[in-house]
Amino acid sequence: MHKFSKIRNIVIGGGLSLLIGLSAYLYYDAFHPLYRFRTMQDDIASTEPVDLKGLREINASGSSAPHFPDLQKKLSHIKQPKIIIDAKTESPGYIDGRPISFYRYDLSGPRPKHLIRRLYYTGTIFERPDLIVPAPEEAKKYGFDYASVHIGSRFIAPLEKIDEIVTLLDSVPQDTWIHFHCRNGDGRTSMLLTMLDIMRNAPAVSKDDIFKRQHLLGSVDFNNTTVWSKGATYSKKQLEDRKKFVENFYEFISQRKAGGAQLWSEWNRQKIGAYSVVSVQ
Repeated sequence: MHKFSKIRNIVIGGGLSLLIGLSAYLYYDAFHPLYRFRTMQDDIASTEPVDLKGLREINASGSSAPHFPDLQKKLSHIKQPKIIIDAKTESPGYIDGRPISFYRYDLSGPRPKHLIRRLYYTGTIFERPDLIVPAPEEAKKYGFDYASVHIGSRFIAPLEKIDEIVTLLDSVPQDTWIHFHCRNGDGRTSMLLTMLDIMRNAPAVSKDDIFKRQHLLGSVDFNNTTVWSKGATYSKKQLEDRKKFVENFYEFISQRKAGGAQLWSEWNRQKIGAYSVVSVQ
């Protein structure tokens, strides 16, 4: 009898473990929809000194592509107007408040878990474009304004696209809360949070301090261009190009505030012209 009870407990325990494991596999990102969520007001722990001047006055946050009810709850204490700035290059749309990446509508080759999610939430394993709510409409339902931008993390966006981002960030009132997101809340979101910090605080705060404090808040470390493994997401050149971009952006904003070129494209073309003159000489 004792042996039977022991076997029964093992079977029950194994079954529960299997059920929990399967649920985690199928729905982990449904229960934890905001990856890498951080705000400019988060605590910073560092053994090295870092200049925090102007950081806490920036009304901004960042994350992965949000489940809007969860983002609304995260920012429920924010009473001022809020705007989503979407950096996803994938098709921005939502079903039942979840980004379509949850169902893998925006990428080819759904995995078994995506097919099960589709069946459970939409009634079919096939795509249902008729259920997709456009991102601006979904954002408005939860009290957010919405804008989308084109910025790369593995590539540098065209000059005119950076002009558009600068113009957009210039136009957002400082008392409006900005929430940036891309797909995973990592590369593109980190770039946008850092660019906003630079626009608000350069040159009063050094480039290194802005990079350091954004990294301590949860963004990527732009100074680290080491490729850690063969199958890494970024190549050495991509990491170095990304670092050079944010360094150049700091230089651009610093001269802009001193009365120089006001557009990123204009400043870059002036630099190219200056290099040409030097090379001719």
